[in-house]
Amino acid sequence: MEEQVQTSVPDPRSLGQIIQDIVQGLENMLDAEIRLARAEILQKTGQVKHASVFLGIAAGAGLLGAACFVTTCIAALNLVMPLWLAALLVGIGLMIVAGGAFALGRNRMEEVDPVPRQTVQTLREDLEWAKHHIA
Repeated sequence: MEEQVQTSVPDPRSLGQIIQDIVQGLENMLDAEIRLARAEILQKTGQVKHASVFLGIAAGAGLLGAACFVTTCIAALNLVMPLWLAALLVGIGLMIVAGGAFALGRNRMEEVDPVPRQTVQTLREDLEWAKHHIA
């Protein structure tokens, strides 16, 4: 059996070029991480936007409901039963809408995870890679 002898061929690059290549690689890795973080943040911003729509609906309907309850109180003081009853029913309906929209918005907001988990994970992996290859 013939023994295969492995000979190492010296790297033709200078030490400065090797360090420059390492720095360039780290810069590229950092740029990729920044692009990933931006993409994750844009995705999460979209989720927050959808939840915020329901919270806005809840705020608007709640304001209108409060206005109707004020109208109801005025009508009750006037002792005009049909006007009072109509204002009360509209106020109750709007408050039900406000409560439902608020519950939907709150639930959707709780589903949003603000931490860019994929970026954090890849940063950890990059750090481990750098530790093993630089040391």
